[in-house]
Amino acid sequence: MGDCTRTTFLANGELLPAGGFDDYFSPEKTYIYEVFRVIDGIPLFIDDHLDRFFATVRLAGADPGCGRDQLLADITLLINANEPGDGNIKISIAPGRSGNTYLLIYFTPHLYPTPEQFASGVAVRLLEAERTNPNAKVMDIPLRAETDKIKHEDEVYEVLLVDRNGFITEGSRSNVFFIYGNEIITPPLDTVLPGVTRKQIINLSEANQIRIIETKVHCSDIERYDSLFISGTSRKVLPVNKVDELDFPVSNTLMIRISQLFSQRVNAYIAMRKVI
Repeated sequence: MGDCTRTTFLANGELLPAGGFDDYFSPEKTYIYEVFRVIDGIPLFIDDHLDRFFATVRLAGADPGCGRDQLLADITLLINANEPGDGNIKISIAPGRSGNTYLLIYFTPHLYPTPEQFASGVAVRLLEAERTNPNAKVMDIPLRAETDKIKHEDEVYEVLLVDRNGFITEGSRSNVFFIYGNEIITPPLDTVLPGVTRKQIINLSEANQIRIIETKVHCSDIERYDSLFISGTSRKVLPVNKVDELDFPVSNTLMIRISQLFSQRVNAYIAMRKVI
């Protein structure tokens, strides 16, 4: 399956047939990107995603070729030009086969967790690896290929990255949270991608008097935690039942409460945007 799905995509604001997408998207090692979820035709938490996209653009010294208002208008155009249905949209600044760089907006393949995975949790593996600029959403194609290979060969859902000092930073496509008693712990913002779902979880925790701490977690200390979960655009709040050979319970009441609060937040956001 290619990176572009459905019938049309946008290249520098021009609506084009999906069959020609590969001419406009041909990166070798890296490219800037952003991914957000569309539910009932509404781009979920789109303001936060655009904030992160333009922050990445600034960090990378890139030129998106358009402003925020035009990008939002193009996203709406793409949603309306394709068949209805929930899914993920990706924004990329990437080279094409011609050597020119394009701002691309397109529906991209997604794989949402199953109800069983939300109920029973998923297994993850640890990998010693670091992203060069963790605050920027820039695709590291070799690292993505390595983590995808581990997921396939070891039959795990996600790979958690461990830095050179042994601290767990984030998942290959997710942020990670640990639970200890009545506290939630997550790695500091300067060491991870500022996930939009991560931001929502932190805000919800603070609004509901749930103690949340941003601090480093060493891989040798994970046995002391009661439970853990990963978060992301496609993953929402997803319990982890196994890290390498260590088992973790998924019935933690605090984790269940966070999941419920996040689902309520998503539903409220969609309902509000439909009225606007």
